[in-house]
Amino acid sequence: MKTLLLILATLLIVILAFAKDEGPIVKTPLGEIKGHFTKTYMGRVLASFEGIPYAKPPVGKLRFKEPQPVDPWSDILLANDTYVCTQFIPMAMTSGIMGTEDCLYLYIYIPWNKFSVDENLDVIVHIHGGAFMLGAPKFLGGYQYITDKDVVFVSFNYRVGIFGFLSMEDDVLPGNYGLKDQVMALKWIQNNIKYFGGNPNSVTLTGLSAGGASVHYHYLSPMSKSNLFHRGFSQSGTALNMWALTKKASLKAQKVGFYLNCSCERSEELLQCLQGKDSQEIVKVLKNFFVFINAIPFTPFGPVVEKGPNAFLPDHPYTLLKSGQINDHPWVCSNTKNEGIYPVGFFVLYRKLDELNEKWDDIMPFALDYFDTTSSENRNNITGEIRTRYFNNEKLTIANIDKLIDLFTDRAFLVDAETSVKLHAEVSKSPVYYYFFEYKLSLKSLFPKAVLFVHIIGNPQMFTEPDDKMKNLFMDFIYNFAKSGIPRFGEVEWIPLDNGDINYLHILFPDNIRMNRTKGFTSRDFWDSLVINENRRLLDNRFPLRYCP
Repeated sequence: MKTLLLILATLLIVILAFAKDEGPIVKTPLGEIKGHFTKTYMGRVLASFEGIPYAKPPVGKLRFKEPQPVDPWSDILLANDTYVCTQFIPMAMTSGIMGTEDCLYLYIYIPWNKFSVDENLDVIVHIHGGAFMLGAPKFLGGYQYITDKDVVFVSFNYRVGIFGFLSMEDDVLPGNYGLKDQVMALKWIQNNIKYFGGNPNSVTLTGLSAGGASVHYHYLSPMSKSNLFHRGFSQSGTALNMWALTKKASLKAQKVGFYLNCSCERSEELLQCLQGKDSQEIVKVLKNFFVFINAIPFTPFGPVVEKGPNAFLPDHPYTLLKSGQINDHPWVCSNTKNEGIYPVGFFVLYRKLDELNEKWDDIMPFALDYFDTTSSENRNNITGEIRTRYFNNEKLTIANIDKLIDLFTDRAFLVDAETSVKLHAEVSKSPVYYYFFEYKLSLKSLFPKAVLFVHIIGNPQMFTEPDDKMKNLFMDFIYNFAKSGIPRFGEVEWIPLDNGDINYLHILFPDNIRMNRTKGFTSRDFWDSLVINENRRLLDNRFPLRYCP
């Protein structure tokens, strides 16, 4: 009887709250925050706080600068809005410029029946993907599933593209502003999440694609050392992926200045000029950096190696891994079969296969991101070797599109992921886990590398019973890993990596999950044979690169 009365009382409180449009209120050292109520797909009521500033707006003199702590506020802050950082959407129906520079906000979701400062719930922080060029939490959702578990879910915006990563590779325009935004958000979480019922000593980072690479970068950055997180999960992205580190960043920054009629002889002059430009003007410049369907190369502006004492990334990630300079926490890394369908799906969608055939030698060095890491003498030879290896010199058609998908899967994702987990496991005292995902959703998706996160953002009515079983297994895995640092997927004992071959969890179907061991998933010997100066053969950037006329 007491249990029934308690349930009825809780329901009454929720009904009254909705009826009066009264949102949950949190008192923090920065000020009071009023949220609103949302629900999970299973109907659980959530206290939701959408649009909490974690840094000052990066506008005016703060453009291309490290994020600054947000000032306290006196009135109640209404947290019921979502934001998108200024970005260029290159493809699909929404192609164009969107967003605002005033975008450094985070989003917090807590089960309403666990909404108490005394709960001390585990915290899951999701970092959105988008090749470091685009994306926002509002495009993903995510909380509608995982918060059926007793956790606090947090996501946030960070600067992307030119605004997040323009760099002259010096102290004036060092770059990595987007990654430093992430650090600022994690510091905010450490200082404030307890007021939302979260445990600052149990923070798990998750991310997909560039979000996954971001998670890995936090293992390598001295800025993230002060226990800002305690475990991490990288999907389809590591710090060693071909697109995760920008080449010739200072040359690209000079080009931005040139296109905007800014002096680029001195970084100080370039910075001052760019800080005075309209944000839309700056974003439009991006079109000059793409060579194919406004999306190739993946990441013209992204993370860079920095100089100076306040560097987020003080050395090449390969060097940091080899020397053991990591933040030692448990790490899960994963890949999905046929991840190369991005960007291949767009080549097909926009009927660009014939053009790709005709301009193979011109496009592929950018598409496979070795234009800046090969000599002009070797570049055509490498491009030809790749075509021979994957196509045996056949013409590319829709009939053999799977070969192009294999090519992009290997080059853009798998080869460097294998290197990352092996190197990381060699120097980490904490366990490193890896899984390979082959389950095919009944829902046909253009982006299969997001195959599991489709579950998190989609309506459950769109999926079959096996899909739901897989989703539940995935949610259990994230929840248990966030709680204990020990991942489980079903009843299989998940064995971490050791020296030598890769131990990995092979996920084929909800009732077909098993441990396997492999030397590698890709044609590693082939890719290692190519004269591409990256990772193990670091590009020598000691000579200055100039673009200014």
